[in-house]
Amino acid sequence: HVTKEGTLAGPRVLEHMVDTVLYFEGERHAAFRILRAVKNRFGSTNEIGVFEMVDKGLVEVANPSELMLSGRPLDAPGSVVGCSMEGTRPMLVEVQSLASFTTFGMPRRTATGIDYNRVVLLIAVLDKRVGIDMSNYDAYVNLAGGMKIN
Repeated sequence: HVTKEGTLAGPRVLEHMVDTVLYFEGERHAAFRILRAVKNRFGSTNEIGVFEMVDKGLVEVANPSELMLSGRPLDAPGSVVGCSMEGTRPMLVEVQSLASFTTFGMPRRTATGIDYNRVVLLIAVLDKRVGIDMSNYDAYVNLAGGMKIN
């Protein structure tokens, strides 16, 4: 069982007994999955594998950046392509953001696929250094395709 934080629930006995712990990540309805090593006694945990579900089962995706960015509209407002190192593999990811005026006293901050605290930090930088007052705006940040980056 995996908790919301992404760790194994219960005693760590099982994790200590095995040589490798792998996580399959991805959105439920997406065609691709990411295989991430959390523990590997005989190799690096600094690698990921990207797989796509096809008629014959899972097959490796040779160029995951191309898959993540296919069908992306060009020059879409609130969307940018960035490079993230996942293990030793550079991957191009699409970051989508939206700021919307809030009618409530406390603005909402939402982050999917990216660290929430990093998003809050970037909003504070926009406020203090760039002069963009975000105190009356909800902020939503999403990594397209169900990706997760650290």
